[in-house]
Amino acid sequence: MQSERHGEKRYYETMTTEDHQHETYLEQVTETVSSWPGIVTDEGRFSSTTFRVEDRDIGHIHSWGPVDIGYPQALRKQLIAEGETGEHHVVSDRATTFHVEAAADVEQAVTLFRLSYLYQVLVLQSHGGVDAELAAIDVSDELASMDVSEDIRAILEDIRSR
Repeated sequence: MQSERHGEKRYYETMTTEDHQHETYLEQVTETVSSWPGIVTDEGRFSSTTFRVEDRDIGHIHSWGPVDIGYPQALRKQLIAEGETGEHHVVSDRATTFHVEAAADVEQAVTLFRLSYLYQVLVLQSHGGVDAELAAIDVSDELASMDVSEDIRAILEDIRSR
């Protein structure tokens, strides 16, 4: 037991200030996304935290910084075209990857998760039977308050009208 503690202490002693900062950025993203109505977190593959609303996956964040999110095709293509995120390194036709490396990346990662969340909330609302907290989310109002392009807003509004 004593050697485990000592080994753990040595690991933390060797972490740089930059490592601690990076860890803080990832924690900020995780805490923010986890606080949204209906969000459940789970340990994911490859050292990640997965976020779900109801049984719908909104994405995951890896412990070393990548945020991987799947979107409907039109939204995925538009986000990539606008440079808001990049293609996923493995499933580039279905998902995106954004790297959290600096303080400025925290807000962008949260925005990308929020877009996925709002899409999933729209789908759940259209099927009915969601709890009152999710039913009360006004996706149009939220989109209007977000710093996203009109094209992105239009894609999500189009999904609502289906």
